[in-house]
Amino acid sequence: METKEVKVQLTSKQSTAFRLLTDPNDLSLLYGGAKGGGKDFLFCVWVKCWVEHLIQFFDLKPSKDPIALGFVGRKRSVDFRDTTLGEFKKVIPADHYRLHNDEHEIIFHETAKVFCGGLDDPKRVEKFNSANLAFLAVNQAEETERQEVSVLRAALRLKINGKQPPYKELYTANPADCWLKTDFIDNQLLNHKFVPALYTDNPHLPSNYQERLETVFKYNEALLKAYRDGDWFSLQATNTLITDLMLNALKGVNHYAKEIRRIVSCDPSLGGDDCPIQDIENGRVMNEKVLHERNPMTIAGEMIVSANQFKTPYFDIDYSGGLGAAIAARIREVKPNSRVNVINSSETARDEEAFFNTRAEMWWYTMQQIQDKKIPFPEDEELRRQLTAVRFKVVNSNGRIQLEPKEETKKRLGRSPDQADTFVMGQYALKDTEPVKHKDAWADDSRPLEVSLGAKSAMAA
Repeated sequence: METKEVKVQLTSKQSTAFRLLTDPNDLSLLYGGAKGGGKDFLFCVWVKCWVEHLIQFFDLKPSKDPIALGFVGRKRSVDFRDTTLGEFKKVIPADHYRLHNDEHEIIFHETAKVFCGGLDDPKRVEKFNSANLAFLAVNQAEETERQEVSVLRAALRLKINGKQPPYKELYTANPADCWLKTDFIDNQLLNHKFVPALYTDNPHLPSNYQERLETVFKYNEALLKAYRDGDWFSLQATNTLITDLMLNALKGVNHYAKEIRRIVSCDPSLGGDDCPIQDIENGRVMNEKVLHERNPMTIAGEMIVSANQFKTPYFDIDYSGGLGAAIAARIREVKPNSRVNVINSSETARDEEAFFNTRAEMWWYTMQQIQDKKIPFPEDEELRRQLTAVRFKVVNSNGRIQLEPKEETKKRLGRSPDQADTFVMGQYALKDTEPVKHKDAWADDSRPLEVSLGAKSAMAA
């Protein structure tokens, strides 16, 4: 049955994005940046048009088993089904496609299909390891983590009869402090484009849309700036302890240490989270290994190996319900001259008037070190992501600082901030160590130095 031609009118920003997404070059494109910019509409229109372009490009014919060309989805399957797929049904005429396999596939003209759904199904995502795709489109991509999308990106390798299409990636998103901001805005990668779109770019919105936004978000200035003005930095609000801006300010700062301090830091876990072990020298993580281990003897052994290689007697370990104490006891048994500091982050802070507990004090200290540029730029992206995820609040009129419950950070990150806690604990404990004194230590001495070049030679006379 022949389908009816349907024409739609794109806004100027949607048109800019559409042209980039249909040109002959490989491209990753981030579209959006505010509420009301027409993200969902562009998403649906481009997916439909690009599939039909690829059908012509590959000269595909109707088949009982249509070839898969791409993936469209969101972080969660339920959100994709309730929102993105609902918008798709509104925008795209029903006779241009059909849904198959419990709405996990969209089949176009019985000729090609697109996988669809969420990235929250590990078994389904694992199938993409062996898939060959030509494009992907992720709606509300600020919800995702880089590693979730990486599986899809690695599947962009489809060729048919020797023909290779331009590989396309579309991410629609509202502003957030996430991997999209890093790749598309802060440090724009090769073949990455950002097309910002505000509600003012969308002539189809109600005339009172700005008023509605300001009413809904009047109690949260950061969200208002993000969703009304497309401000990708606003969500690094005052309740974010360590912001991306603070960390980026560390780039290019030279640190010439006059003494070397080293420590092996560990945040063991009782509940199945990561157990990072970091070798820290003068604020820099020189080496890290992440265990998934609860046996205190094994963890102690790994820490001792790190200390021997790193040439330091200093250890700091989170108490972690007593697990840290058992690890410390084993280290002291094997290395009686070691100096092991077991930190109970929930205990009273040294400055209990200023901080709710030790964890708040350690994080605040690390934030100050970063602000004062006394810590080198953390190269590990996941560590930076975790550092910028922690929020705080002031709990009394004296300015006492309390961090949000760790479970809240974990919900926002999708994982426990164990790397960041290990790093912060190491910075805090490092100040109580002594400088290393063995022969491989060196120091930068900036005092004026007079160097003798010997007596003037006859040739130079």
